[in-house]
Amino acid sequence: YLSEVLPQYLLEDKVNSVNRLLQGGQLELLQVGDRILYRGVNKAEMERMSELSSDERLVYKHIENSAGEGIWVRTLKQKTNLLQGVITRCLKVLEQRALIKSVKSVKHPTRKLYMLIDVDPSPDVTGGPWYTDQEMDTDFIDQLARQCYQFIYAHSFPRHNTKAVYSANHPGYPTSSQIKRFIHENRITNVDLSTGNIEELLAMLVYDGKIERIAPAFDMDVDVKPGSSSSNSAKPRTDWMYRAMRSTAKDSPFTDIPCGRCPVFDRCSDTGSITPAKCEYFKKWLAF
Repeated sequence: YLSEVLPQYLLEDKVNSVNRLLQGGQLELLQVGDRILYRGVNKAEMERMSELSSDERLVYKHIENSAGEGIWVRTLKQKTNLLQGVITRCLKVLEQRALIKSVKSVKHPTRKLYMLIDVDPSPDVTGGPWYTDQEMDTDFIDQLARQCYQFIYAHSFPRHNTKAVYSANHPGYPTSSQIKRFIHENRITNVDLSTGNIEELLAMLVYDGKIERIAPAFDMDVDVKPGSSSSNSAKPRTDWMYRAMRSTAKDSPFTDIPCGRCPVFDRCSDTGSITPAKCEYFKKWLAF
């Protein structure tokens, strides 16, 4: 490409010029697939890099390339081939100059990840909206899950007769995008939730047996109107629909206790050969 835009210069002159710019920190060498590309470095970045040693620049570049995922010290050692002591010194210098920061990962709590000071950690590192200060916010999750369930339940049965059910091809069951819109419009939380976050909550409710996921009767993507150019050029995304399971009366806690079905319940007392203290059924139940 340089040969095309600068045909008046000899190849040797262009190679020498590029090398000087690379050595001076004015150009950065990038590899995208099989192609070698050059990126111009702005003045502020040049000044910042000029104050660093070659080892510090090498460590900085690998941290920069890690973006929001961050990079572990052991990975830095593998990529740079520098000694552990050299890497530790470089990291200390970069942190003192407020160029990088260290964060903890919810997946690997014992690891310290490094990224640029102005880069936000990715959801894989922070845990997304479900974590606060590296701790899972179970109260927040339960509250949102409850709101999702109530919204789904309100749309799962006819209002005039809650004992009736809709037909098998009923199109009015809510989708994850509709539930997301409900949470946003009603300002249930100030946290910016994605459709994927909502689907994580719905998956939890499915596993708990409170709702079920069903295939839609037809495409439910309301953002694409029939007859529009978008509907002709690409098939709209089809969302799964969710239906609440019919709520039943809660079982009495006494149904789980062995006493409720004990064959010698009438002969059990505080004294004698049959007592709660000597009960084999109780021992097995408590051990479970």
